[in-house]
Amino acid sequence: MKNILLPASSGLVFECWLKKKSDAICCQRLLSIEANGSTVYKIADAPHYYEHFSYTNYGGYPLLLSLSDEVEMSLAYIYEPDTVHKQGVTYLDEHNGQLSLKGQQDLESWYQAEDFRPQQHFSPFKAWMNDPNGLCKIEDTYHLFYQFHPNGTDWGPMHWGHAISKDLLCWTHLPVFNLPQQNLAALGATGGAFSGTTFIDESGKPSFFYTERLPAYDLYKDYIEIQKKAEFDRNYIKASGVRTIVDQKPDNVGCDIRDPKVWYDNECDVYRMILGSVYDGHPAVLQYTSQDSENWEFYNVLYQAPAYFSENQGRCVECPDFFLLGNKWVLIMGIVGYKEAETNRFNLLYALTGSFDNGEFSPDTNELQVLDFATEYYALQTFNDGQRQIGLAWLFNWAMKKPIESAYNGEMSIPKELTLNSRNRICMQPISELEKYVCSSEIFNVEAQHTQSVKYGKTIRLRLSPDTVQPFSIVLNHDNGHWITFKFDGQKVSIVEDQVCDGRYESNVNHVSDVDLIFDAGILEVFVNGGEICATKRNYRIPICSHLDFHFEENKKITTKLETLRTSWK
Repeated sequence: MKNILLPASSGLVFECWLKKKSDAICCQRLLSIEANGSTVYKIADAPHYYEHFSYTNYGGYPLLLSLSDEVEMSLAYIYEPDTVHKQGVTYLDEHNGQLSLKGQQDLESWYQAEDFRPQQHFSPFKAWMNDPNGLCKIEDTYHLFYQFHPNGTDWGPMHWGHAISKDLLCWTHLPVFNLPQQNLAALGATGGAFSGTTFIDESGKPSFFYTERLPAYDLYKDYIEIQKKAEFDRNYIKASGVRTIVDQKPDNVGCDIRDPKVWYDNECDVYRMILGSVYDGHPAVLQYTSQDSENWEFYNVLYQAPAYFSENQGRCVECPDFFLLGNKWVLIMGIVGYKEAETNRFNLLYALTGSFDNGEFSPDTNELQVLDFATEYYALQTFNDGQRQIGLAWLFNWAMKKPIESAYNGEMSIPKELTLNSRNRICMQPISELEKYVCSSEIFNVEAQHTQSVKYGKTIRLRLSPDTVQPFSIVLNHDNGHWITFKFDGQKVSIVEDQVCDGRYESNVNHVSDVDLIFDAGILEVFVNGGEICATKRNYRIPICSHLDFHFEENKKITTKLETLRTSWK
């Protein structure tokens, strides 16, 4: 039996997910909480699958929590509703048979304990995370919700995790916001609270629209997905008032119909919602309309992908986004399952620009812009914070698997500002807030061949303006001999890794004016030509960049800026 003292606070909430071990011997209690020597809460028994439990301390007494050795607890935390938005949750961690509390003040050391844990890319305290959801700014606070499975480091029944920030980089963990409506573990099923969006009305009140996948037993067919709406509870902590708003699908639509994006069309005086789906066998974006945001009707097929997507394993559109950027409407979407035959790349993220009039989207061109040529940038969700269109994406790819043991699985990209350039190409660049995390900087000149040592290479940023049509390469090296290279051959830019030949990660371009490169514990994000070309790659062989090798065919001095970034968990 393991014990730990919890703070004395009236209203303190304890939440956990636990199960009885498969070889457990019958005992009188699996978990108990005592106050003044009396048991105030007890879990006498539990199934052999994870269940969610919650207790609120209304007495205000110090609490003694006891946990049996017969149980496994995947996630647990405590919080005070009145202060959680400032102090965050305090996690209970079990290590070597001991329980300890990990509060906001402990996160810096927790996040630095793993070599490959990034310091500027958001990741959960532990467990599985995928798509960003419900990104928004409420008053002066940014909210990040995300797909979350608290019971392991693999995908499973979906919950919504929640974190808040003042700058989109330094985050405070909040309680799990939304749970599956059914006990999926008991049913041996998958499903739960899938991806969605936040809509903020004119009064500033947020509502949440998301997909619920009903209990499913096959990941590829015969499941049912319905759309739901919810609000915050009175403490802005949990989802409340959950109700179904769409439970029927149009003719010719497959079982995939998910990930709502909702906005209000002032010109037509109507609410609009798009959903990723498959129509008549091809990946598509569907549009619904409503007069009150509660009762929805199918309106049209906003976009249908060309046949070559379905001919190359593309199942459906996921996580569509649609917004006005400058004077153009932008449609962003992923097509799950698609494999590009020429390069062997999976699950690319695409964008189109065009006009939107009375519910009809007219693309400027049929050519889809690939937003990230290295493929580990998926489920991008954007929002407008009143000044900028900002996006976050899941830094992962369904075709990969994390190859190392870790307390967590899943990271978000650096937040990026989206703009249009003069050619109506979407550009993405790191938000300006990243500048305040620079702790050291040096400027040096590169001529032809140059090697630059890096003193603190876990999280760095490199910027240079070669302004060249001649080939060059930048190699990030680790002392263990592994490397990752960004290069330009005069016709295309590409990312190449040692010992990896799973695809060709490249983008056509014949002139490179500028390069902005961010490395963070094995994550490489590259921005070329003002962010018109971007790439994201996750590497698990290089936790630290020890030195940089530059190779330029053009013999001229290139001023280069190297910055070291401190952790955002401070």
